[in-house]
Amino acid sequence: MSELSTGDRLQIQEVLARYSHCVDRGRWDALVELFTEDCRLDLSQLMGLYEGRAGVRKFADTLAPLGVFMRHLVTNVVIEGDGEHAHVECYVTAVTGSPQTPNRMTGFYEDELVKQSGRWLLHRRRLAVDLPQV
Repeated sequence: MSELSTGDRLQIQEVLARYSHCVDRGRWDALVELFTEDCRLDLSQLMGLYEGRAGVRKFADTLAPLGVFMRHLVTNVVIEGDGEHAHVECYVTAVTGSPQTPNRMTGFYEDELVKQSGRWLLHRRRLAVDLPQV
């Protein structure tokens, strides 16, 4: 196994950024293309669990007509892996609702990416939301 190159690390960070841009800007077809065919998108705490690209398409089709204002800010990205597989952890702050009355949510993404045909794709993405303390 080879180590992750600088190019691999940059490409992986680009995938994470593209995910946020796709969701925030309604680029639903491009969103689906960021995932492997047999992916798993786990947003169980908020919006459910989606499997395979068909599942990601269902997620996109559910979200698209809502027209919700969203901005995802991803930070503190840590990447480990080799030239074919990567494990990524990062924090996320999401602003949703409307620009006039935004809601803020923080959480943590845990991702598994794989390199297929020279391109990094999300294979597993799990969101853990920081729930308010009761």
